[in-house]
Amino acid sequence: MKLMIKESKIEKARRALIQQALDEICNVPNYNTSYCSTFCVIAKLGLQMKVKEEKLFEMGDWNNPECHDELIEKEKIFLVKQIR
Repeated sequence: MKLMIKESKIEKARRALIQQALDEICNVPNYNTSYCSTFCVIAKLGLQMKVKEEKLFEMGDWNNPECHDELIEKEKIFLVKQIR
């Protein structure tokens, strides 16, 4: 029974970390700095090599505000996959 409680706490912490990273990425005051902001969040989590392997920064048009929501969704999928 205690093992389930620990897993629950771990999963809760994992979700909180993912949400905190997404909040930091999404709450950029100027759209033009979203690439840099996203890179800084990824670097803070130590996931630069994983980003390079998955070519996250090569996907989508980072200069087009209309692609912002699509990029955020890709970043969310990446973070959920990588943060364990």
